[in-house]
Amino acid sequence: MYDLLIKKAFAYNIGKNKDIGILNGKIVEIGEGIPETFAKEVIQANGNLVAPGFVDCHMHFDKVLSLGDNESKTLDSAIIEFTKYCNIIKKGEWKSDVLRRAKEAARIVVQSGTTTLRTHINIEASTDLSSIEAINELKNELKNYVDIKITSLPTFYDGPEAQAKRLDMLKYACKNGMLDFVGGAPHTHENWEELTNKIFAIAVRNNLPLDFHVDETDNPDIRNFEQIADLTMKYGYEGRVSCGHVTALNAVDDETAARLIAKAKKADLQIITLPSCNLYLMGRNDKQPIRRGITRVREFLEAGVNISYASDNIRDAFRPFGNGDMLEEGLLTAQVAQMATKTELDTVFRMGNLNPARTLLLNDYGLGLGKRADLVIFDTDSVSKTLVNQGTRSYVIKNGKVVAKNTRTKEIVF
Repeated sequence: MYDLLIKKAFAYNIGKNKDIGILNGKIVEIGEGIPETFAKEVIQANGNLVAPGFVDCHMHFDKVLSLGDNESKTLDSAIIEFTKYCNIIKKGEWKSDVLRRAKEAARIVVQSGTTTLRTHINIEASTDLSSIEAINELKNELKNYVDIKITSLPTFYDGPEAQAKRLDMLKYACKNGMLDFVGGAPHTHENWEELTNKIFAIAVRNNLPLDFHVDETDNPDIRNFEQIADLTMKYGYEGRVSCGHVTALNAVDDETAARLIAKAKKADLQIITLPSCNLYLMGRNDKQPIRRGITRVREFLEAGVNISYASDNIRDAFRPFGNGDMLEEGLLTAQVAQMATKTELDTVFRMGNLNPARTLLLNDYGLGLGKRADLVIFDTDSVSKTLVNQGTRSYVIKNGKVVAKNTRTKEIVF
């Protein structure tokens, strides 16, 4: 007997009128006409779309919901404002503050259909490893509701001695199993090349994959992106390195961009575009025409590079908006990248589930036999309608169990 049976679903990438049998958290049968008596619980999909849960591969759970009264209109000013926020909270209270905000954010993203996420966590002068400790506690607490992957984001703003201390803390976190990925934003520092080499070496030594913030600027300087591609191939890390943002790729000429995209393909880099956040932050010094801020999504896709979108910041100094809603981010990606045909919308949808699952190295993910039953049942009957109509996530299923329900009621008088 199945634990759960989903009846008459439009099964993503499989077909219509499919029944999905789930047992012990796994998908064990996909077929037609499975009797309802074969299951403890039955959900009628009524022909609507059932797809794998969203995978949000670039978030900042230590920063979520920390927006203060001061306005931050640039990336540099946002960094300053968040540092101020860290300093306001008493050191002994920081961990509980992160836990409180992150747990609230987790509820928001699960309600929106995310079943796996990866979050960057700062290693700060004022907070040391307490943020990473807090998110590890949350990861364990919420393991039945959402999978949380943790990557490091050490800050290196205060000189060589402090940089060495952060790197030592990063080594400690790796050695003690506190991280799933090793990351950083070396491009924001003058000694970016040295820091990138050191971060890479730490990851390789601990056999951990990497997740970088890369060249998040409007300047035509894409050297860090190229360095990361070269190091990836040097260490045999193809498929295990993520590059988020890469907005400077829009500032270089087309020939340079094409050469670097080809190198990214060769290195099997995992690209992540952050449309809503970079729309907000980039192009601040542009006069008309103002750049859209996102990386070259179409060119990466055409080159066969695995590219995903993610939600990034949620109501903090870096972005006062943000709902952690991957379907919302998908529609925004489609609009900004000008992808509107049915085929293009199918591609965009995949950028929020299958593509980032590959980025996070999730081998048991997807809608297929033996795969983990992390699913979303929508109230729409096609991928394009789901994106354009912002379909209701009627049921969110994690490990074969319903973890969230949503309904939408409408009334019109004519």
